Amino acid sequence: MGVENNTTIERGSGSDPNSSITAPQEHEMTSGGEPESRTIPQEYRLSFSWKSGTAIITTFFLTFIVVMVLRGVLHNPPILYKLFANLYLAGTIIFGGGPVVVPLLREYIVAEGWVSPRDFLVGLAIIQAFPGPNFNFAVFLGGLTAINNGQSVVLGAIIAFVGIFLPGMVLVHGTMGVWKVLRSKPWVKSGVRGINAGAVGLIYTAVYRIWQVGFIDEDFQSGKSLGDDPWWVVVTAAAYVGGRYFGLSAPLALLLGGSLGLVRYGVIMS
Repeated sequence: MGVENNTTIERGSGSDPNSSITAPQEHEMTSGGEPESRTIPQEYRLSFSWKSGTAIITTFFLTFIVVMVLRGVLHNPPILYKLFANLYLAGTIIFGGGPVVVPLLREYIVAEGWVSPRDFLVGLAIIQAFPGPNFNFAVFLGGLTAINNGQSVVLGAIIAFVGIFLPGMVLVHGTMGVWKVLRSKPWVKSGVRGINAGAVGLIYTAVYRIWQVGFIDEDFQSGKSLGDDPWWVVVTAAAYVGGRYFGLSAPLALLLGGSLGLVRYGVIMS
């Protein structure tokens, strides 16, 4: 992030010398410490004032407080409202990247008894095999929650989508208005670097928690650690080494992992 400047670009020699074009630019620091300019196209700029941004953030947190208060005081709210409130909470407090949302969804969906641990892990495996953000997993869980409680699967999926995605969509617009004022502050830049470092730790924590419950079979429907079976350690290590050092693409790694899982199944069944 850097300080926004205006660069004046003169027109050709045959034009009015007083006419010019003003192009917004930002300066970022390169690895060598030299400032590097980059122009931000107008269509990618959010023209929110800090007042508008503050108003958006304040309004959002007021609605968040109302939703959470109702979540706590209502004795027997409808299942779809509880689903929305839980995912609204998850979407608000989530931080650190896509994998971090998975343990939260397990806490707010599986722990409530709406989805079984087995269905959660099977759905997670399917979601990981397709492109797109992990937040899409919440839509799957919303539809499954609705089915398990006699509600419309489409309605459950829509409520889950709104609950998990709305906080981020609102806050990013509000933050952009405030960010234009704060981004040039040195203490803000230092804070963002620390936040990024903390986010990496959260991602590793989330991956470890998934590892601890990632294996299911007939005897362990709630999941157990993948580390209990050396075969899954080999599969995991092979996928990591292949992707990190040999350029193995993610789709191919998933196909190979699935194939190795079928090999293990065939050996055990025989």
